[in-house]
Amino acid sequence: MTYTFANKHFDYSEGRLVFHPNLNPFDYDINQLILEAERNIGALARLGLKNHPLTPTILRNSLVRTAHFTTKIEQNKLELKEVVQLYQHYKRNPLTIKQKAQIEVKNVFEAYEYIYSLYPNRDISDMDEPVLKNIQSILMNDLTGYPEGYRTIPVALQDHDGHVSYQPPAFHEVPQLMQAYFTWLYTSVTGYQNPYETSHANHDKKLHPLLISGITHHVIGYIHPFPDGNGRTARAFSTLVGLIHSDLATIKDAFSVEEFFDKRIEDYYDTLMAATKGDLKPFVVFYLECVNASLTKVLKELQRYDRIKHIRELLGKGHAKTMFELISRMEDGERFHRQLFDDTLDASSSSIAKNMAKLKELGVIQPGDARGEYIVCIVD
Repeated sequence: MTYTFANKHFDYSEGRLVFHPNLNPFDYDINQLILEAERNIGALARLGLKNHPLTPTILRNSLVRTAHFTTKIEQNKLELKEVVQLYQHYKRNPLTIKQKAQIEVKNVFEAYEYIYSLYPNRDISDMDEPVLKNIQSILMNDLTGYPEGYRTIPVALQDHDGHVSYQPPAFHEVPQLMQAYFTWLYTSVTGYQNPYETSHANHDKKLHPLLISGITHHVIGYIHPFPDGNGRTARAFSTLVGLIHSDLATIKDAFSVEEFFDKRIEDYYDTLMAATKGDLKPFVVFYLECVNASLTKVLKELQRYDRIKHIRELLGKGHAKTMFELISRMEDGERFHRQLFDDTLDASSSSIAKNMAKLKELGVIQPGDARGEYIVCIVD
């Protein structure tokens, strides 16, 4: 079934097109997720991410995973390890026009580096219409023959079977629709109707940055303003919009929401389509859940690093420390058999058992379901 753009979330007021998202900003489920996000952001701030020894690794991994997953959603076939390798060399080794998959990923690196150089929490012009167009242009560099800017052609979205699933608005409607969105964006951030009104802010019009970010993601895909790259652009620009949250801006390059879109790809498409049909809540809830999952992942990485450091100091030297070094390379929740220690250590069975008891007492391993099986739980 093909769904055609039907002006959902748009109204006419005094002869002017207005973007009016069909969403209750006071919805209980949404506000609980926003509160959870605020707790996660606050916890990251208290851990001192900026000066943490693990920060360079987190920042590199975040950008690599963002580039990998946002292009994977668009059917890019590069493996994560290939994206890691590309990140290490792309500035030194130029790509040929035939390396389309690599160019797609390289463009994401450059687009997000551009995004991270902006400060929308200080200057709202850092997320205006020219910035959106710049982001799309960077993402599509060397990938399309279409002229820059909004599309001047009809486009359609197809499902996995090649059938048209969504027909966006006609290209001549795009500028007016996008102008309505940017007017809403300005008011949602500042409370003012327009840049020329500076004395009567309506604080009831202001929305939480993550709510604005989620709605932004939907509306760019809904209008589909560009001839190509709309999905990547929606994900990138919504990331930028979220940075009007001043605390989130301090950790802006430390997490990857795109990774969790990909993990729940069916939910991603289904909730976006529900929003297209007029119900924004499922997508906003999904979006906030993915934001929280990405923040929680970074939080656990930092907590794990600090806990590993602390346990190492407690254990000093000996077999227990050697055993701990082995399991610290594993993921929390990963299962292993005590045979790992029997095969690795030059120690008696009783000594291994004694030191395993010490690790259990410290709470870094717990018994599994099978005999001799254990589960790594350094943080969890």
